[in-house]
Amino acid sequence: MKILHLCLANFYIDNYTYQENILPRINKEDGHEVCIIASTETYIDNIHYGYVKPSEYVTEYGVPIKRLPYKKVLTDFITHKFRAYPHLYEVISSFAPDVIMCHGMMFWSVLDVVRYKKAHPSAKLYADTHSDSYNSGTNWLSLHVLHGIFYRALIQKTLPYLEKYFILGADCRTFAKSVHHVPESMMEFYPLGGILLSDEEYGRCRTDRRAELGVTDADLLLLHSGKLEAPKRTEELLRAFAAVPDKRLKLCIIGSIPEEMKPILLPLIEADSRVQYLGWKTGAELQEYLCACDFYCQPGTASATMQNAVCRGCGIMLHDIPQYAEYFDRGNVVWVKTQQDIENTIRGIADGSIDLAALQRNSWAFARETLDYRKLAARLYR
Repeated sequence: MKILHLCLANFYIDNYTYQENILPRINKEDGHEVCIIASTETYIDNIHYGYVKPSEYVTEYGVPIKRLPYKKVLTDFITHKFRAYPHLYEVISSFAPDVIMCHGMMFWSVLDVVRYKKAHPSAKLYADTHSDSYNSGTNWLSLHVLHGIFYRALIQKTLPYLEKYFILGADCRTFAKSVHHVPESMMEFYPLGGILLSDEEYGRCRTDRRAELGVTDADLLLLHSGKLEAPKRTEELLRAFAAVPDKRLKLCIIGSIPEEMKPILLPLIEADSRVQYLGWKTGAELQEYLCACDFYCQPGTASATMQNAVCRGCGIMLHDIPQYAEYFDRGNVVWVKTQQDIENTIRGIADGSIDLAALQRNSWAFARETLDYRKLAARLYR
């Protein structure tokens, strides 16, 4: 089959391990002809979002990608929210996909996707949504005008032509129902996932990376990652870690630190010899460090790395968001709200009052059952 991934409702970042990076890779490995069409918005130098020039190239996994510019609509702000792409219909038609995976429908030119579906009714059209109350409609204008009127109208125009509307979790479902008026019968749980390794691959990565970090088999390695802005709660994590002086505990931090956070985070990192800050790593490198990890710490805002950590058999610390629990609490998560909760969790890992081995077993089981990207990709071949 010919499978087209549309990353036009937001951004596409090269060499990451986001859903839109991995699904096309798996589709190609499964023997399909694959193409990505993306906006020119991306992450620049792992520091901030920006724009690159329109271009055509091949991803690191050999998937062709075409980056299209926005059509100018009045101001730059309106252009960014409107998201119209000149000649998108012709670009789609030239590839002639059998399956289209639309990573978000909140762009004006989704109407060109509908036009293609009408002209080729045998083609299958899927779409997903990552929008929830934490990342979308966070002010009155965005919620009631941009999402409640404009994006809702586009989504409603598209729904009759969809096979399924994929949601990442409970809050995405609630947002889709209440704001975009998507019927629940159209929705299907389709989580961010990860790639499962063979026992041999996992063992090699774990041994090599723990040796690099100077971590022994007796040590307990915690890992925290992401764009380390204040909502990630890296500061609280570091202070809680420092309050548990067990020498077997090690903390590895991977990611980019914004300038405003450096005066806060760097002294805390330097004050504890058990903490290593590795800076930014590629998606592939991060996967290997997750193999080395025993317990992954995400006490703040959401990150797709959580699912990757589950797929590496890590126990998980998550901020206590009720919407998470519906899908991700499979006996592999410790929930935290306050800095004291974080400290208590770290202390429990150290003294054995939290059963780390059980958390890890449950993560492996959940990953095999639900998060394996090979199973998720196969759902596009129905």
